[in-house]
Amino acid sequence: MKKKSILILLFLFVTDLNFGQIVQSKIIDNGGSGYYKSVAVTEETLPDFVVYRPLDILKTVKEEGKLPVIIWANGGCMDSSIHHERLLTEVASHGYLIIAIGKLQMTVEERVHKSTPDNEMLKAMDWVSAQSKIENSDYFNTIDLDKMAVAGMSCGGAQTLGIASDNRIKTYMIFNAGMGDMTMAGASKESLKSLHTSIIYLVGGETDIAYNNALLDFERINHVPVAFASHESAGHGGTFAKEFGGSYASMALDWLDWRFKSKTENASIFLKSELDGYPKWTMKSKNFPTSNIEDDFDSEQFTAPKLEFICELKVTIDQPINLGKTSEGERVVIPIIGGIFEGPKLKGTVLKGGADYQYVNGDGTRTQLDAQYTIKTNDDILIKVRNTGLIYTHENNNSSEVYFRAAPKFEAPINSKYVWLNNAIFICKPVGKEDYISIQVWKVL
Repeated sequence: MKKKSILILLFLFVTDLNFGQIVQSKIIDNGGSGYYKSVAVTEETLPDFVVYRPLDILKTVKEEGKLPVIIWANGGCMDSSIHHERLLTEVASHGYLIIAIGKLQMTVEERVHKSTPDNEMLKAMDWVSAQSKIENSDYFNTIDLDKMAVAGMSCGGAQTLGIASDNRIKTYMIFNAGMGDMTMAGASKESLKSLHTSIIYLVGGETDIAYNNALLDFERINHVPVAFASHESAGHGGTFAKEFGGSYASMALDWLDWRFKSKTENASIFLKSELDGYPKWTMKSKNFPTSNIEDDFDSEQFTAPKLEFICELKVTIDQPINLGKTSEGERVVIPIIGGIFEGPKLKGTVLKGGADYQYVNGDGTRTQLDAQYTIKTNDDILIKVRNTGLIYTHENNNSSEVYFRAAPKFEAPINSKYVWLNNAIFICKPVGKEDYISIQVWKVL
């Protein structure tokens, strides 16, 4: 993108969203390589920090969900993130919100050589927590405080470990840093005892002055999951100066996406050292619940909910009515003309007059269901039913398999003996018969 285009884009960003809170902005590396182009901004209520964020937060949240948060501390414990801005921009462009210590600077020459307090990261954590509760804030209903990471480089890594006990932290990222036997920025080897969740060390190989300390930390940590990633030749400066933050940014994203975005396929990088995309890196890890590359959680510790059979509905339908293509897909309406239902707690008839309002995708492999109808119990109580679900047809071993499931919601009179239907979750297994649809309804206990 040309410089003029960047300026236009930034102008539109500031103008269209009416950001009265933003007093300064900067675009780095054309906003990163991710789908959600990012910008570095100074917030009026947080002048001593830089917020790296997607240009269009609302679009990002709509497509990605609420944004995980990363609090960043700089090398040298300095009051400037400019040497790390390419990495931070890149991560933000993949759907993350990053708050970095230090004022926003347009050029390296503006860097302030000033150390920051050891607990400076806590200010950013408190600020974003407060902003999430302010309705006119850009960060209201757009950030996920249950997915908060802390990260820092060199002395900033020590600052990160110095606040390790804060229970808001859900993962730690230590770049080119390690405590070893030294004390720095209010942290020491004793700080490792305060770790309460997963941590990764990213170092620049044996030429990195922090390598031995980071390795010693790795060996000492035996109570939380820990990974140790080493780039053979990056040294203490990492790959921060490279476009889009280089492989450090890629490794950081793979870690964050694994921990925060359920990309379980990334587990193979950290648990199995499958580093095809990282030719200069080595990896080792320990203390993870399992080495299963599909999921780092031990599934045996969880208990599946039990089901209670409620009834079977036998719903009779009329010929489908095709309304043609709409913005959502091909709309098909299937009239419901009657039926019966029976179970341990329910018995009665399905009334005529309902319908299943379906959307069918372009190739016919996926159908969204939205059936709405009324049932009448054998003691004359009327209950509204809305049943939403999915029919998905896919090929498996040269044969077609059909996934057909739905989740009914009942509305029963509150003064009836069926009020319990209003206060539970139900699932059902529909099966197409010759002259009706069999719908087996189960209550989730």
